[in-house]
Amino acid sequence: MGRDLRRMDHLTWPEYQERLNQAVFVLPIGATEQHGYHMPLGVDVFLPMGLSLALADAFPAVVMPPLAYGYKSMPKSGGGGLFPGTTSLDGGTLTALVRDIVREMGRQGQRSIALVNGHMENSLFATEGVDLALRDLRDPGIKVVSINWWEHVTDEALARFFPEGFPGWEAEHAGLTETSLMLHLMPELVEPERLDLTEEKKPIPQYAIAPEPPGLVPASGVLHAATGASAATGAAMVNYLVAEMTEILRTEFPHLAR
Repeated sequence: MGRDLRRMDHLTWPEYQERLNQAVFVLPIGATEQHGYHMPLGVDVFLPMGLSLALADAFPAVVMPPLAYGYKSMPKSGGGGLFPGTTSLDGGTLTALVRDIVREMGRQGQRSIALVNGHMENSLFATEGVDLALRDLRDPGIKVVSINWWEHVTDEALARFFPEGFPGWEAEHAGLTETSLMLHLMPELVEPERLDLTEEKKPIPQYAIAPEPPGLVPASGVLHAATGASAATGAAMVNYLVAEMTEILRTEFPHLAR
């Protein structure tokens, strides 16, 4: 594998120093959790990493090493924490990681930072980490933008991507959008023939139970079958999301826009 100068971890320290404040530094945040029989544990970090690298082709950006662990998976959104391989952080740990990373970037003089999140449960803890870092830095020139990629896919766009119907984001764990994106970005890691289309889907309580009882979600961990997912749809989604994220960065960091 050759060097990829979009990636912070591929840069030498002088190259890194040259990029400070000449680009947005993008931190992908994900999770390590089950994604059914047909996709690997790393989907929630592979997707924000892939989207961030694509974003760096459209806007001056340096992609930081991702956070590959996230806050605890919840049954109604991520299949819960009982599946082998799902390895989670406490909320305070995630908050501290984000706080330290943002604070370190600010200490080195970087003033334009973006977070691209691939795991819904991370959102509030990442926001808290950013807030605490900015309190520590007390530098009014620093700006941090946080992007949850799924929040920028409109109903109209979903209708174009999935004309046969979209089951709703509440069922979208290892489903149509994630599977399509993975089929485009990392097809070698997807085994769609292993998606169990026959198992009975059951309603998941819309309230939390602690400790989590077994059997709340289907045995595969998939909340809705990904029938209709395709690499072509994933490519269209990446193009759409990169355009949306580029517009966000142009709006918030106009001094860096090409």
